[in-house]
Amino acid sequence: MKTALALVVGVVVGVVIWFLGASPEWAAVLAVPPTAFGVLVSRVPRATDIVWSPAPPPPGSISTAHASTLASRLAEAAEDPRRYRERFRARFARLGIEASEMPDPEELAERLRRVE
Repeated sequence: MKTALALVVGVVVGVVIWFLGASPEWAAVLAVPPTAFGVLVSRVPRATDIVWSPAPPPPGSISTAHASTLASRLAEAAEDPRRYRERFRARFARLGIEASEMPDPEELAERLRRVE
């Protein structure tokens, strides 16, 4: 709709220039720049247009659940060293984390509780 309006304005500009005494060819040539500008302006989205988007999720809701779950599992693993070696060290190794660089399970569980 806006593009059609810009084209109509361009035709009107060309007719006005022709009535002012220009030849039809020159009237068409002189009407092209304002018409092109009108079409360009009609197709560019405005900076003031409202962009509707949902509100962002509350911070930390998913990470809190994961941290608390992991903290409780590490607390259980601290009571059973074999479970820590079999489960957590193997999973850390798959992630490329050296088990020797990790703190002991009690300290890691305490750090994760602080994240909550």
